[in-house]
Amino acid sequence: MGELIAWRYRTTMFLKLADHTYVTCGNRGKAWGCWGGETGGTILRRGTGSTRRADAIAEPDERAGITCYLINGVCHQAANRILLPAGITVRGARGYGLSEALFGVYGRPRGLLGFCRAPFNRHAGVSGDLPECTDPGIGTTPHERLLISAAPDDENERYRGYLAAVQEVYDQIETPARGIAPEETADIQLTMFGMMVDYNLGEIKARDNLMEIRSTVERRRTENETLFEQGEIGTGQFLDHSNGIEIAFQDEIANALDAETYRALLDLDVDDRVILGDPMIAYRDYEGTQPFDRR
Repeated sequence: MGELIAWRYRTTMFLKLADHTYVTCGNRGKAWGCWGGETGGTILRRGTGSTRRADAIAEPDERAGITCYLINGVCHQAANRILLPAGITVRGARGYGLSEALFGVYGRPRGLLGFCRAPFNRHAGVSGDLPECTDPGIGTTPHERLLISAAPDDENERYRGYLAAVQEVYDQIETPARGIAPEETADIQLTMFGMMVDYNLGEIKARDNLMEIRSTVERRRTENETLFEQGEIGTGQFLDHSNGIEIAFQDEIANALDAETYRALLDLDVDDRVILGDPMIAYRDYEGTQPFDRR
């Protein structure tokens, strides 16, 4: 069985921007860019899994079915999908806690109005490894091989159980006989956020307040995405509004929790603020296109 590695690098051009994440196989003979670059940075963790299956999940565009940027997710969700065969995620990357809170571990299955479908095709029947991922001498220097060998391996049993429970939610909404109705999107996102809260915080008095704050995000998203889909705002305004929603969410969560609990939930300092949308990626993806003609 092959090896998959989660990588991250800091985007220094935008100080508040979350880390970019991407995936390689163990020898770096194959990389998946997940909306952005696929070189540089540091290793988050590694895990054993089929590189051929990871490649099938990634799809030729290396976005793993995350159809619309900042609507279905960002690089974190694309990377998590590709890393599924190894049972690991990019948790630990700067901004990942916020990303998971707003898009879920494996992404938002569709926009609230039904556009931007992003089914999570897990290719369960695919196994084995890509030829370019089997030669230990390809793609890596001795120093990189040392870093890879020293990287955290796999995940603990409790976190694997959490990921399995999250995947069961996707199982329920993506069966061939059912599919997900547009009006269910908000409920699904709230369910997954509730699971995240329970995993990270356990029983907490502020849970109802947190769920209400998270519910407000869906309403704000609906307004922003509707304006964008109808052409009433452009990419820049859509991005600005998305950033504003993210900052407001962090502010409201910070007001609801003490500093220690805030960090336990979002893996950020209580006075730190992160945005998820990379302007370069957003403009590249949307400018000059019909971004919502992707049904």
